[in-house]
Amino acid sequence: MHPTLRITLYLISALALPGLSFFGLLAFGLIAVLLFHRNLAGARRLIWRARWLFLLLGVGYAYSLPGPVGIPVLGHYSPSVPGLWLGGKQMLRLFLLLWLLDGLVVSMPEKDLMAGLYNLFAFVRRIGFPVERTTVRLALTLRAMEGNLVRRRSLREACAIPEQVEEGGSLELRIRPWRVQDSVVLLLALIVLVGIWRV
Repeated sequence: MHPTLRITLYLISALALPGLSFFGLLAFGLIAVLLFHRNLAGARRLIWRARWLFLLLGVGYAYSLPGPVGIPVLGHYSPSVPGLWLGGKQMLRLFLLLWLLDGLVVSMPEKDLMAGLYNLFAFVRRIGFPVERTTVRLALTLRAMEGNLVRRRSLREACAIPEQVEEGGSLELRIRPWRVQDSVVLLLALIVLVGIWRV
């Protein structure tokens, strides 16, 4: 699959997930299991890093929506049934987004990821967008963040954008041809997205 298509499919999925019902989310999750079952380890790492976001999302919905008591044992401190239901749906959406992020984007080699971003940025080249510079900047940033996280630096240091390329360093951009199959997959994904939002 073309790297640009993988990134585009992730963006389309991010737009489609909010429009899915609970059963639609389960069906979407089943498809994700079939396609990305080999990426479970990477998905677990992403979920563990976002554990506080999951907790805040679930608790925020559970205690902010009025309705019948969800856990009678807790009495007045119990979350509501609608809050638990909607909180669970939002956490499932976040889980699927993280899983797709790992399966479609993060798991790509650096060269493919940069090639995919380069092709996406190329659409706005005519309005003066610096495609090459932006792609190189992102590549250096991702490389620096990965190295800093491996060395367990602080979050501020890990997110620092490098000012220059190390001496002797190089970035290779491998452009892959766009195939007819990629166009078909992209068209089908757009049709599904339009169908979801029209329901």
